[in-house]
Amino acid sequence: MVLIGLFAVTVPAHQLTPFVMLGVLAVLVLVGRSELRGLPILFAVLVAAWVGFMAEPYWSGHFDDLFGGIGGVGGNVSSSVSGRIEGGSSTHKLVLYARVLLAGGVMTLACYGWWRRRENKYRERSLLVLTFVPFLGFGMQSYGGEMALRVFMFALPGAALLAALALFPRTGVTAKERDRDRVSLAPLAALMAGLVLMGGFLVARWGNESFERIRPGEVAAMNYVYAHDDPTARLLWMSNDTVENVTPSIPWGSRDMEKVEYLPTLAPVDPVLVSSLVKALRDAGPNSYLMINRSQVVYLQLDVGYSPNWESRLLKNLDQRPELTKVFVNDDATVYALREQPAGEIPKADPGPIGPQVTWTPWSVVGGLAAVALILMLSAREIVRVAVRPGVRQLRWLQSSFWFALPLLAVLLASLVQRFLTMK
Repeated sequence: MVLIGLFAVTVPAHQLTPFVMLGVLAVLVLVGRSELRGLPILFAVLVAAWVGFMAEPYWSGHFDDLFGGIGGVGGNVSSSVSGRIEGGSSTHKLVLYARVLLAGGVMTLACYGWWRRRENKYRERSLLVLTFVPFLGFGMQSYGGEMALRVFMFALPGAALLAALALFPRTGVTAKERDRDRVSLAPLAALMAGLVLMGGFLVARWGNESFERIRPGEVAAMNYVYAHDDPTARLLWMSNDTVENVTPSIPWGSRDMEKVEYLPTLAPVDPVLVSSLVKALRDAGPNSYLMINRSQVVYLQLDVGYSPNWESRLLKNLDQRPELTKVFVNDDATVYALREQPAGEIPKADPGPIGPQVTWTPWSVVGGLAAVALILMLSAREIVRVAVRPGVRQLRWLQSSFWFALPLLAVLLASLVQRFLTMK
């Protein structure tokens, strides 16, 4: 019941976790390491019902983002591994290489742990499933270039146990053999490996802290924009790629999401060429602002390779432009605006429709009711099957309930197919 509850709340909470959980559980059942044989079917119904009915407002407009990378294993791997180590400063490359080496070291040690356990006559099917089934995620999508990171995080619980078993492969055997392990070099090797992993973790996790952390001055600059976003405002920020790099290194989106529009603006490699920034500010319309903040500058220097004095030269050239004026400045951020606002009215806030606009047809209603009935029936069937002792007469209804669930499953699948075919 706890497992069903955890999966049920995970389905609407994250895009990848339910599919990895479903895949791991299904393989555990197939290799005979789990007696919860009905849960993969139940979990598949939960995922299909959520994606087909409740998540339709998102994926109907992002179909290519979700399903365009399916099957492209090579592209998904390269975009999330080698594609993230291109360019940038030597400091940033050190952080990225530390991440790759850290993940590779853990997975190598895990494979060695499986081999040592095999030599000691143990079959680690469960840990193998936990460790390597998440790698099937590379066949789904690139996840914005972060699929390798997600796959490693999903594989880490099983990999960590296998890595530990590489140093202590005879756990669970006689007391004499365990005493022999205690006087061996395994504890010292475990200590050294732990120190290396912890040191690498510090570099991998906090190596980018200089541009990932938010400074007080940047928060103050955003508060200034929020104080002047009536009825709306447009905030231009520096980006090296206005198509792919669309996540600003600023404290954005804390409030007034319907009022402030965040516009990525190409940061000139040569800080003398600021005319494009002035033009972009004009094109944005009245009540528009240009923010140059420390976190964004550090990102451009570390990750992209902009010069160390790029910020000071850029601010100097922007200050010399007569069309611009500083409306806010501190040690962490500078906000510019046009002295003479462009003609036209400031657009009014348009928050959009309230709540998800799901297209429900009579078939959708029937399919939704079938999904609810199917989920309740499969849940009850699995709970009773696990809780009641085998051979009890009350278990006879389980077999008949499975055959009764098949028509409900057919109705659910038909309604989902109808939604796909009729969607505009």
